[in-house]
Amino acid sequence: MEETDKKIKNLILTTTTIEIIYENDVIEIINKNKDGYKKLYDGWLLEKPMFISDIYKMQMRDLNFASRNNQESLNNLNLFFDENNYNEALKFIEYMRKRKNLTFDKDKWTISNS
Repeated sequence: MEETDKKIKNLILTTTTIEIIYENDVIEIINKNKDGYKKLYDGWLLEKPMFISDIYKMQMRDLNFASRNNQESLNNLNLFFDENNYNEALKFIEYMRKRKNLTFDKDKWTISNS
């Protein structure tokens, strides 16, 4: 994802692309295919994998499998990133862009021997 320090001004969801327009008018276009979803997976989840406290687990899972060309996951994401689901798609993108280092959450779920 580009422009991580800029707010999203608009989101355009077409049948083939996700277009993110940032407050500085930079437009990022992500194709709704294996390569586009792999770009999202690599940018959001490769270094910070899904964790138990995350929301949008299904979409994170689908990004993982779509990046490996799983047709069901590609279909699920294409339906999720549809103009009829604009609000949820925008919330998801904003959530994923703001995910912090998850180490503080891991402490909650680690069993201590002391």
